[in-house]
Amino acid sequence: MFRVSCRDLRYRITNIEPIIIHFNLYNFVFQNQNPLFKFLSQIPESTNPNPPSFTVDYLINSCGLPPKTALSVANKIRLCSTEKPDSVISLFQNHGFTTTQITKLISKRPSLLLSDPYKTLKPKIDFFYGLGIFGQDLSEFVALNPSCLAGSLHNQLIPSFNFLKTYLGTNSDILMTFKRCPKVLHHGLEKVLIPNISILRNHGVPNCNISKLLISHPRVLTLKPDRLKEIVESVKKMGFDSSRPMFARAVRTIAGMSKSTLERKLAVYREFGFSEDDILSVFKKQPLCMNISEQKIRRGLEFFMEKLKWKPVLISVLPSLLTLSLEKRIIPWCGVLEILYSKGTIGKKLNLGTVLMLSQRDFLEKFVIKYQEAVPEVMKAYKGEIKLARFVEVVGGKEYSLHPS
Repeated sequence: MFRVSCRDLRYRITNIEPIIIHFNLYNFVFQNQNPLFKFLSQIPESTNPNPPSFTVDYLINSCGLPPKTALSVANKIRLCSTEKPDSVISLFQNHGFTTTQITKLISKRPSLLLSDPYKTLKPKIDFFYGLGIFGQDLSEFVALNPSCLAGSLHNQLIPSFNFLKTYLGTNSDILMTFKRCPKVLHHGLEKVLIPNISILRNHGVPNCNISKLLISHPRVLTLKPDRLKEIVESVKKMGFDSSRPMFARAVRTIAGMSKSTLERKLAVYREFGFSEDDILSVFKKQPLCMNISEQKIRRGLEFFMEKLKWKPVLISVLPSLLTLSLEKRIIPWCGVLEILYSKGTIGKKLNLGTVLMLSQRDFLEKFVIKYQEAVPEVMKAYKGEIKLARFVEVVGGKEYSLHPS
């Protein structure tokens, strides 16, 4: 019996396949704590010819990316060799790109390292050369807007250029538009640019004003068509004449801020006693009064209404005064006039609003240079070196004291 049991036991031991358990405590802990190795473990071998560390090392050593950025970028691209990325970097260097610009470029658009430098990138660079963008202008332009190298040359860049040329005419104007809003080049000609221009034309905006808008504020034409249509219709309801330049100015002002921001600025005017009609009058005469910050609006209204005791109706006559700098213009110029009044040099009644709206050259000639020999203090006041104490201005037969301190 014992012999039979031993024989059976020997048979079981020699014929059952051994169970091998691999357990490496160090690897288990390290892989679950280190994000790079955790990322590695999730990538199939067939799609991972080179480990992410190869890409990370290249991004750090050849592209100048910080380690943390390099690790993030390695999740978006995987380099199999250095041949193509080296050629891409060499292309940028040969066209005047600095190391800092290349680093910024790759950080924003890492997929460029996988592009064919001669079939894909160089033709686009040559395209910009043809527009007059080269040297430092080219490197700065591309480094700030790498997406301009990502779009198709024949399906996006060239069609957008040709379309804009029908409105802008010259390469210099098109170049200015590109610099101010590079995404005009690749923002969807059929879905965005053409519909938006059609909206403006359908509401009576002439081509000359559309051209000016494209050059000065091209971002307006990259809004979603539904949003631009809403803005155009609201501006028209305010009473703006769409055939006049002021219409486009009003559109670009509203387009440049969110609805909540606009409402906060309107609330500031209401806080100082402006009626809805007063606000509309201000906006229609100078839309940029809504373009300045809430703080600037508040400080301007405090100065004119609390110091000068002006009424909303008086401000609505010359709303552009709110867009001027208090520190660099309004207060120093008032200081000049205060000194001239106090010396009796100016005895005639002046309209303060009209004087403050003079050009800098005209004010300097009429109130500073003309009197600086007899009253040397005017130059110091003009430079803001003398603080205002008391200023008297006659408006409508009444005197108002100014205490801006």
